[in-house]
Amino acid sequence: MRVIYRGTVSELDLNLVRTFVLLYETRNVTRTAEHMSLTQPSVSHALKRLRKHLNDNLFGRSPDGLRPTALAVDIYPRLRQALDVMDGTLSGIGTFDPMTSRRKFRLHATDLGEINLLPEILAKVATSAPNVSLTVIPLNTDVVDDELRHGHADAAICTPHLPGNDLRRDLLRQDTYCGICTSNHPRVGTEPSLEVFLGERHVAVDMTTGHTDVDKSLTALGVTRDVAVRLAHFAPLPQLIESTPYLSIIPTSVSAQFERLADVRTFPLPFSVPGVEIGLYTFRRILPDPGTEWLRTLILSALTSPQSAK
Repeated sequence: MRVIYRGTVSELDLNLVRTFVLLYETRNVTRTAEHMSLTQPSVSHALKRLRKHLNDNLFGRSPDGLRPTALAVDIYPRLRQALDVMDGTLSGIGTFDPMTSRRKFRLHATDLGEINLLPEILAKVATSAPNVSLTVIPLNTDVVDDELRHGHADAAICTPHLPGNDLRRDLLRQDTYCGICTSNHPRVGTEPSLEVFLGERHVAVDMTTGHTDVDKSLTALGVTRDVAVRLAHFAPLPQLIESTPYLSIIPTSVSAQFERLADVRTFPLPFSVPGVEIGLYTFRRILPDPGTEWLRTLILSALTSPQSAK
């Protein structure tokens, strides 16, 4: 539900908007003052004016710094975009030269994305933008949409659909799931039954990575897995599965890599699971950022055909 507040843009000093945006991003009065070359009392006074104008406290105290209110969370993305539009227009921004740029991009992805997709992306980056750098942030589906909206990330690659019409989604690839076990497992054959599958203990990967359809499908059947170990990432699975009798479930696209990394084998799941789509997400800006658009186009060209975008 969108928060309603009083006031118009014409009544609000642009510097107050900048103060609010920086306070939201830094969650700290001192750092905001330093960034704006102001004193702390000046920033505190600006916050007082903002609170009066918007009839809201905007920020409260917390052990981690300033904590935004519901109104602050609601208006931040739009005010951030408004500043970007004005700054971009006044600076004449409109181009991005990948051959000379030293921009630092931030991409949210799972460890599977790092294993299966990142090599193709970096191969393109290395040849077309030799001086840019890329920071890959571990995907957390609980926060990734806000990271994109707030400018803390340029793009995200994930399987779940992220909410909001302000996020652009491009379909990269489609995938399926399969089971995995040690190559010499004494009880699991090449096509185990559901009874055999559920009779073994399992290694599960945290749902914040976005791979939730398998357990949802089991829940729909009225059964659950006996989970012995829960992991935050997929990367340790090959060695763990190789040295234990545990089973696990992985996207089929990484099965060949996992079989090369350890003495493991894959098998078809004994129940129906919907196919999974891997999507690329970027924030729809009023004034498109040339750098982000370049990164988006590069990822698309590295991982899929232009016809897959939607």
